[in-house]
Amino acid sequence: MNGLDTMANENDLLASLITKIKNDSLILPTLPEIALQVRDATEREDVSMDALADILAQDPALAARMTRVANSAHFRRAAAVDSIQGALSRIGMRQIRSLVTAAAMQQLFICSHPIIEDVMMGEWEESVSVSCASALLLQSYLAKGGSNPRDLTVDGTQLAGLIHNIGVLPILAEAERMPDAVTSPYLLKKVLARLSQPLGLNILRSWDFGEDQLKVVKHWKDPDYDAGVPDYATFVRLGALGCGLLQRHGLDTDQLAQTAVAQGLIPSEDYFDDPAFTEPFNELKEAFDL
Repeated sequence: MNGLDTMANENDLLASLITKIKNDSLILPTLPEIALQVRDATEREDVSMDALADILAQDPALAARMTRVANSAHFRRAAAVDSIQGALSRIGMRQIRSLVTAAAMQQLFICSHPIIEDVMMGEWEESVSVSCASALLLQSYLAKGGSNPRDLTVDGTQLAGLIHNIGVLPILAEAERMPDAVTSPYLLKKVLARLSQPLGLNILRSWDFGEDQLKVVKHWKDPDYDAGVPDYATFVRLGALGCGLLQRHGLDTDQLAQTAVAQGLIPSEDYFDDPAFTEPFNELKEAFDL
């Protein structure tokens, strides 16, 4: 296939996506009902572990996965647990929300086209990596007495990392409906880079996510973003820096690292190579390897 054919295929996919976006006819992904129920339940102050366990019990496969997560290196501190109640007690009410959302989102990253599947799995793995890195960065920052006037939580940061590039999903789904238009990963990634951000905002609005999470999609790769006071976008962008994702977007990563040190967000410019970061990072990634 020559360059003109490749360009024509890319233009076909772009044209289809842009037309459907303008007509509001592009199908957006939806979270499974169980994930929505867990999210709603964990936002209520009066919800009990038993009530949350009853929700998860509606999906035995998901309940089993949460039990496996509770027994992973990141969470396991004693004997193994063998029930969803025990898993919830170990993981914690708040963090279970991110893990259930991760499990639900992973079900959305499935396709049969070989090129799309490779790109899709790469995008999912990057989302998990950014989620884990962002959460650990906030955790370390707070443990050292970092100011937190926005009341950021580790759970919220994990969730923000998972959804930071969620706009790739409808693009990949549309590409799967046009298999002849997908001739290379490079072509597909060019389309993702162009359209994933506005589609990500549309998805989060349809999922009733708040402005704090919308800012993550808007600004995680914005070279000029400065929140003033650290927010979720700050830590997701820093997590993306630690995972090596910002270089492809032309950001000055050395300057970003220097600024993060000056702001007290990380202790040193080489922190992402420090075992103090890499060891818990790998443990948490194992827990999210659902």
